[in-house]
Amino acid sequence: MKILADSLNKEKAILLQEIIKNSYLKTIDDKIHINLKKNEIYIINNNYKVPSIISINHNKILGKKNNSIFLKLFPKKNSTILDCTAGLARDGYILKSLGFNVTMIEKNPLLILMIRNFIKKNLISNLTLYHGNSYDFLCQTKKIYDYVYIDFMFNKIKTKSLSSKNDEFLKTICNDENNKNMIISKAIKKCKLRVVVKEAKYSKNEFLKPDYDISTKLIKYNIYNGSCK
Repeated sequence: MKILADSLNKEKAILLQEIIKNSYLKTIDDKIHINLKKNEIYIINNNYKVPSIISINHNKILGKKNNSIFLKLFPKKNSTILDCTAGLARDGYILKSLGFNVTMIEKNPLLILMIRNFIKKNLISNLTLYHGNSYDFLCQTKKIYDYVYIDFMFNKIKTKSLSSKNDEFLKTICNDENNKNMIISKAIKKCKLRVVVKEAKYSKNEFLKPDYDISTKLIKYNIYNGSCK
C-alpha cells in the first residue's frame, strides 16, 4: 500500500504510514494507492485493467428509490441508530439524511480517516463516529439505542460496476468479524426497538434465528426485537 501526498498533507501522510506499519494494513499490496490531495482523501485500486477510484462522496446517492427500504427497516422517525459496521459510511449517511441521529463504529484506521475527513469537509451533524471494535463498544457503552444496524460483509454478485469494486476493496482491507452472533446478542441488549442484520437473500450464514425478516429481491434483513423496552 503506497501513500501519495501533496505538500499540505505531509504530516498526515507520515502519521498514516505509522498506522499502516503497525496494523494488518501493512500486508496490502502496493497496487493500492492512498492519495492525500488538498482536502481530499481517496484510494486508487490498480488491480483492475481500468483502475478503480474509491472515495467518500455520498451526496449523489440521496433520493434514490432503493433508499426507501430504510424507512421500512426503521419506521420510528427521528430515532437513534447505532451502525456497527460503518465501512465507507454510505448507509450511515443515508440514515442521517433521512433524519435519524446516527452513531457509527468502524475499526479500520484508513476508513476512519476517510470518514472523518468527509464529515469535517461537509460540516455534517447528527453523525457521530467512533474508532474501535463494535463488540467492545456494545459491551462498554451505557447508552441504549432505538435501533442497531449491522451489515457484515458478504459475498455479493460481482459486476463491473464501481459499487461492486468498492465492496471487493472493503473485503480486502477489512478483517471480517469472527464473532457475529456475539455482536448480535449484545446489540439486542442495547436496543429498544429492533436490531437489523443485513445479508444476502440466500446466504448460508449461521446467524441467530431472527424474530422475522424483511426481504428485497437480493437482500434479506434479519430483524431481532430489542430487549430494552
